Amino acid sequence: MGTIMTNSIFHNKEFELNGISVPEFELKSGNLIRIYIPNFDSENQPLGFDLTIELIKHFQNIKSDFPWAKNYRQNSIVELLNPLTVEKYLINKMRIEKLTAEKIADEIGIKLIDKFEYLNFTNKKALIIKVLFEKNECIMLDYYGVDAIGIGFLEKLVNSEIKKGKSAIAFDRLEFKADNEPYENIKPIKITVPNTVYN
Repeated sequence: MGTIMTNSIFHNKEFELNGISVPEFELKSGNLIRIYIPNFDSENQPLGFDLTIELIKHFQNIKSDFPWAKNYRQNSIVELLNPLTVEKYLINKMRIEKLTAEKIADEIGIKLIDKFEYLNFTNKKALIIKVLFEKNECIMLDYYGVDAIGIGFLEKLVNSEIKKGKSAIAFDRLEFKADNEPYENIKPIKITVPNTVYN
């Protein structure tokens, strides 16, 4: 009887956030829940990324060890004068061992000597996602700001982690929802706004 529960990582009971219903779901190891959020609410107010941030906070309140692959911005004077390399970012900032750092950079197709700030948006996101997967069994991530080519690359990268038994919740724009998910271990959830019907 006890074996059934072991692969359940996170359970979300249905709740309402600012009048928007978020359905119940269960995240299991080796699965990806992909939450699609409409860009605007029924009054045409922006929703997308703002609602994503709210949901991330909500899920982190339920499960405190649920990291989000947040975009990293260099901001200290030291970093601006002495820009981070991929190696410094991975080893000094993220506390990743050198061999693992090499493996991560290699998998993304970048070099350890590359300057972090000159990486394209998708590669920065890929780096952060890989680091979090390296250190956690489950993470949250989002596909906001990533172009169509980048999405395919990130989906493949994330899927390789999910196949290892890791799990994630990913947030994406409802407008970009495909008829079929690219991998069978993805469970799509559509957030619908009152008075709006999405087919």
